[in-house]
Amino acid sequence: MTLTTELRAAKNFGPGYFIREQMELRDWTQNDLSEITGITVKHLNKILQDNQPLTLDMARLLGKVFNTSAQYWTNIDIGYRLWLMQGSTKEEDEAGTKAMIFERMPVKDMLAKGWLKPYKSTAQLQKQVIDFWHWKKLNFTALDDKMVSCLTCKSDAYNQFNASYALTWYQKALNEALNFQVALYKKQKLEVLFDNLHNYTARPQGIDQVITDLASAGVIFFVLPQLQKTILDGAAFYSGKNPAIVFTGRNNRIDNFWFTLAHELAHVVLHLSRGDHRTFLDDLDAIPSDDPKESDADQLAAETLIPKRDWEVSLARHAPTDESIRALAARLHIHPAIVAGRVRFERKDYTALSHLVGNRVVRKMFPAHLAGDVL
Repeated sequence: MTLTTELRAAKNFGPGYFIREQMELRDWTQNDLSEITGITVKHLNKILQDNQPLTLDMARLLGKVFNTSAQYWTNIDIGYRLWLMQGSTKEEDEAGTKAMIFERMPVKDMLAKGWLKPYKSTAQLQKQVIDFWHWKKLNFTALDDKMVSCLTCKSDAYNQFNASYALTWYQKALNEALNFQVALYKKQKLEVLFDNLHNYTARPQGIDQVITDLASAGVIFFVLPQLQKTILDGAAFYSGKNPAIVFTGRNNRIDNFWFTLAHELAHVVLHLSRGDHRTFLDDLDAIPSDDPKESDADQLAAETLIPKRDWEVSLARHAPTDESIRALAARLHIHPAIVAGRVRFERKDYTALSHLVGNRVVRKMFPAHLAGDVL
């Protein structure tokens, strides 16, 4: 079926046709009209044959002669010229292609990150985009069905373009996950690791160790920075037969890393199974989601790091000081940044206890092969 936008409009008549029509009504010849307007017969013949666009002066003159507006004649002429130009030029086609790509993907940011290579032509850019998405041809409508389902935990700042950029990030994460070789996934082994996650947080090399043990349990982990106009802390999804967890490093803090990791692990334990095409893209600073899966992941992550029974009666919660926070952290064998982060979250005071949450340090803790360009 041919789309209506691809159909060429029916024959459009130029101003010459309508001038001749007016002449016939008045029984005028070309010589008569030449005499009346002061235009040479040769020049007038070009206008009658639509071989010459009308000038504004000519449109005004015709309006006076035939008792119409000048706009009437300019509209006819413009409409005719546009009809002649139907069938877009190569330049127009290329501009349309680039506009579509730039609308759906943050091309400049991707170039800066090295996700796309510099290109010399629209064709080169288009080829890279098709390869990036693993498409046979350029077709962004394939993203529309994914727009809502993937963004299960997002801020109100998202619109269709932010969502499209987030899906671009997700596709990059899918592509990167294919580069990792880990052990066969064993859910029971991961559950044991998850139950002991708090112990990793207090170790000097805890991040290195948890990443190593995740790989041993068959879980892919790596860091991928967010793109502009996206607000993401992390993601959980399946890559082949292995679950994958991605951390963006958006908030370069110790407490944010451990809670994001716990949240995404909770999704893997509770919600994902082999062959599952579901994806969790999470903005953990967003307004609490109506999705019960997000609430479940939040609750399990919080309980794993700081058990509710310990938190509710702790001095760190009711009278937070450096001493009370460090005391609870020592008793639970967790990093003090996690306790401080919990206090900040509950009190909605994200300026307090900054010296304890490990500001601007997490990116330095990742092995280079996992951290990409966030270091």
